[in-house]
Amino acid sequence: METFTPSRVPVAVTLVFYMLGNAILLPWNFFITAETYWQYKLRNTTLDDVSGDEGDATAPLTPLQRSFTPTLVIVSNVFSTLFFFVTSAVVKRVSEGVRIYGSLGASLVAMLIITLLTFINTDEWQQGFYVITMVVVAVLSMCMAVTQGSGSGLAGLFPPSCMATLMSGQALAGVISSLARIFSLLAGEEPITSGLVFFAISDVFLVATLVSYWYLRRMNYYKGIKNNIASIKEGERKKNDDDDDRDGREGGGGGKKNKEESDWRTYFRVFVKIWPMGVTVALALLITLAVFPAVVVYITSTLPESRWTEVFFQPTVTFLLFNVGDVLGRELTRWLRWPGPKGWPLHVAGACRVVFIPLLMLCHGDNKTFPTVFDHDVYYIIFNLLFSMTNGYIITLTFIYYQTLVEEDELEMGGAIMVALVGVGLVAGSLISPGLVAWWGPQ
Repeated sequence: METFTPSRVPVAVTLVFYMLGNAILLPWNFFITAETYWQYKLRNTTLDDVSGDEGDATAPLTPLQRSFTPTLVIVSNVFSTLFFFVTSAVVKRVSEGVRIYGSLGASLVAMLIITLLTFINTDEWQQGFYVITMVVVAVLSMCMAVTQGSGSGLAGLFPPSCMATLMSGQALAGVISSLARIFSLLAGEEPITSGLVFFAISDVFLVATLVSYWYLRRMNYYKGIKNNIASIKEGERKKNDDDDDRDGREGGGGGKKNKEESDWRTYFRVFVKIWPMGVTVALALLITLAVFPAVVVYITSTLPESRWTEVFFQPTVTFLLFNVGDVLGRELTRWLRWPGPKGWPLHVAGACRVVFIPLLMLCHGDNKTFPTVFDHDVYYIIFNLLFSMTNGYIITLTFIYYQTLVEEDELEMGGAIMVALVGVGLVAGSLISPGLVAWWGPQ
């Protein structure tokens, strides 16, 4: 088979990886962004008759309202982490096309169900609506994990710029959802309308991603890279078959056992090669999730009370700024890649990000159990921007560098393993954040 030499990455390929990155996290981001929609759907409907409108926004939260976000986070973390590992384990057994088409298709079906529910009055069966929503969250989390693991494995086969593009696409999903939230607040839309718009945007992006991935698989550039990998795997398969035949003749059938164990041997061999990068990406996400968004949502503006401080400060300075900084950090890896993959500087730099936890917690906020040191909005803006840029930069570098540590036929499995370790970091960070919230003070 003729060897294909990758040239400059076509613009169409770059756009496809942006779309894949968006599809991984955009539905989840809109689930979080649509908070007012969920609160409305789960409100105390008996107050509607008393107030004559759609309920009192100042009324005490119902049990379903109080438990919705914590339950959503737990369900998402459990199922996504589980399927991060499942994806890394089956990457050699289930084809890339089946994994990506299947996960994107299932995500679309799940989001269409949620979109259709915006047209249905669920006031009489809120408990059922709650359960259906959590089932959809579980399905979306599983699909997100499969898409992310498979997409990262696929990007690992291409030049490093494609991995940076995939990672930037994930961060760009946060920017899109943050802007949608701000525009919704400016327009003053009703909760149902806002939810419908958010979910419809997710549906459109998922359809567009399915089409773009279908187009990618028909591009000569894609076929050339896949042919290269197929050639390498074919050479390895012939070598393994020869070894198995020899072992079978010498050991009376031991070759079959060796063949059955080959996937696990490959898995652990790749893991041993890339574990420093995996630990660094897990630590980066642990540090980020420890305070974002659970703790930083309690940081408040030092400016006089106004619509900006009460309504737009958090959506803009916390969420939009973080997501923009995250994109900038990921895009920066196209031109600057320091520290390099060798030695410990990158891993030490990733660990040093822990300094942002006390810096952010010492910013201005109410009901704190400890003093405020950085008593001005400018401090928070600078810290949050550096926090987000280093998050995107370190994470993307680890995903780019792991490609230099494995053989070409191990790239796809290496990407899936890296994503599995991402899941470890997400869970660890989400377990630490409640303790930091409790330390902050009574809410």
